[in-house]
Amino acid sequence: MTLEQIVKQSQGEQYVYPDVFTDKCGLDIILSNDNLHAVRSWGYTKGNPKRRATLEITTFRGISSNAVHHYGKIKIQGVNMECDGKPGHSKMIFDDNIPLAHYTYELVLKRPLTKEEIDKDPERWGDYYNEGDLTNCFKTIEDVIELAKQVFRLRFTGEWEFYVESPYNKYRGKLEINV
Repeated sequence: MTLEQIVKQSQGEQYVYPDVFTDKCGLDIILSNDNLHAVRSWGYTKGNPKRRATLEITTFRGISSNAVHHYGKIKIQGVNMECDGKPGHSKMIFDDNIPLAHYTYELVLKRPLTKEEIDKDPERWGDYYNEGDLTNCFKTIEDVIELAKQVFRLRFTGEWEFYVESPYNKYRGKLEINV
């Protein structure tokens, strides 16, 4: 997949984020009128300078047969806005104009619908969706994880670590991704 395709399939619901997240994203923010500047918020230690992105997987089981859906959201550690001259004193900023000043960033994962899916379940998809339209509903957890790996490879640069949170133990923990 290309970066453009991956960006379309991993968008913030509330904010527009950069196509690529460097490990320094947001750290250059200075709000001089508020006497605030950005600092690391991700539990930085000399032993582990990496930022963390976590894939959060949720599952929904409906009442009709085979109605199991999986959803994925990548939560990205953002920044703290620290008060100038007061190390350790910070404020939360929720300014829609500067989303990288927030404590966390979130990307919702989506996949394109296929013609076969629409044809197979016209009551659900037929009148509302076209082939290629995006949905946040995945068929398997493995599909969610595979897309998340592609997002991580293309949208994250620098010192990052990637984790998975899932309702199933099999899919929890640190995930090694070959870049």
